[in-house]
Amino acid sequence: MQLAELCKENMVFLDFAAENKDDALNRMVKAVEGAGGVDDINGLRQALIEREKLGTTGVGGGVAIPHARSATIKDLSIAFFRSKAGIQFNAIDNKPVNLVFLLLAPLSAGGPYLKLLAKISRLLRNDDFRSSLQDAGSAADVIKTLKEHD
Repeated sequence: MQLAELCKENMVFLDFAAENKDDALNRMVKAVEGAGGVDDINGLRQALIEREKLGTTGVGGGVAIPHARSATIKDLSIAFFRSKAGIQFNAIDNKPVNLVFLLLAPLSAGGPYLKLLAKISRLLRNDDFRSSLQDAGSAADVIKTLKEHD
């Protein structure tokens, strides 16, 4: 499954701002709700919080990949958030996060969910990929970057 198929332009947020991880998760849930990606925002918020309790999804290098599977999620989807100022996300390297991929999946999508999580993680290790996302001027540029690197 291609990332660009699952990350639509209405799920790309290039001027995202949040003070910390909790604030970021709350704002991400609201943004996804506004884009029509979830039935129950409280259920999604709780699923993301429970996942973060297992360990931070701030993987270092200015990157976070919060993710959840939940009955409240309609379809497998990805949202992208970019924060110029950075977010204190309790990342493993204790540095602010600038690039966030939010992966959402219904409970039934276990295999595809794990494959997408691995793919996103692998792509974010690529300096050119991260740089292209940092420099993207529009949601269309982000989708183009996803297509080029996937």
